[in-house]
Amino acid sequence: MGARIFIVEDEQIVAADLEAKLRRLGHQVIGIAASGEEAMRLAEQLRPELVLMDVRIQGDMDGTEAARRIQAATGAPVVFITAYAGTFLADPKRMVAPALCLSKPFSTTQLRTVLDTVLGHGSASLDPA
Repeated sequence: MGARIFIVEDEQIVAADLEAKLRRLGHQVIGIAASGEEAMRLAEQLRPELVLMDVRIQGDMDGTEAARRIQAATGAPVVFITAYAGTFLADPKRMVAPALCLSKPFSTTQLRTVLDTVLGHGSASLDPA
């Protein structure tokens, strides 16, 4: 069985498409949230292995702040998904380690590559040890 993945995306169609891609890749989607507050609550409860986080989400908390808080609470790595990758990556105060970003729209192949990198299933790993 693949990884337990939590999606934070406020566009329902995008979230459903992402869920379908993840399931085709053999991963388990354990939850979907649309706001930072909801994401924090569910992440602490669900304990995902990985979080896919849109940068712009509903509520008072943006995706980067939600990612920081989720990482602190769960230790789960976060991969950002955004249509604004250039702007996002150019702003150092938005960075959350590890800072990986998928630019919307992305293919299933691009998604697989990033997941393999983060989860250590591919030839590359973010763990320097």
